[in-house]
Amino acid sequence: MWEIRGLFGNEYAMEQAIEELKKHKGFEWTVLDRRNLSVRFAKRDPETEEIVKRALEMYHGYAEHEGPLGEYDRQRREEREKKLRKEEKKKREGR
Repeated sequence: MWEIRGLFGNEYAMEQAIEELKKHKGFEWTVLDRRNLSVRFAKRDPETEEIVKRALEMYHGYAEHEGPLGEYDRQRREEREKKLRKEEKKKREGR
């Protein structure tokens, strides 16, 4: 599965983008939280990607990430772990 994650400035903008996405077929969307939206489709398709990105842009959102489903979460987890290791190293060194 391919995923595009959208980030919006407010809930109303995201709701408007969802209404726009409902007019099209070929993908499913999931609200992640108050300002984040995940749009998923079976395979990477430039035409579908463009429809989704345009809907995000029309309502003042942007595509925060696009890639295989789960990749975004993996990247964020790795960044968090790296930051924690850095902080632990500083504590051990006595800074």
